[in-house]
Amino acid sequence: MDSFANAVKLNSGTAAVGLLAHTFAIKALTTAQFRDKTTGVTKISTAEREKIFKSWYYQRWCAAQLNETEYASVFIAGLLFLHSKGVAAPITSTLCLVGQIWYFWLRALVGHVHEGGTSTPLPPYVPGGVMRYVAFP
Repeated sequence: MDSFANAVKLNSGTAAVGLLAHTFAIKALTTAQFRDKTTGVTKISTAEREKIFKSWYYQRWCAAQLNETEYASVFIAGLLFLHSKGVAAPITSTLCLVGQIWYFWLRALVGHVHEGGTSTPLPPYVPGGVMRYVAFP
């Protein structure tokens, strides 16, 4: 356990900060990509706005962003609690952070066949989801 902690150098406090930075970055990217055009700030036609809403990219990105947001709050709270108690939890911390990043980016950018993504037997984001379940504090 100590050798893993020394190799990874990731503890509950560092992972919480990493998750917070990741979730803020995703929210900023979502705003930059979609909010400006879909909320009427930029003048585009209704047909063009509907085209954005119906695109696979928009649907995958929003679904992944909502899912990431649900998990991030629980993970950050749990990891900060562990950090406040002085518990490093390197395996849990690593699984939380890597699982969140893996799941979001592969779900948002690659997706699954029913979301217009790749046709593989196992969607590429599933290992990230499994990491999150295993790490759930």
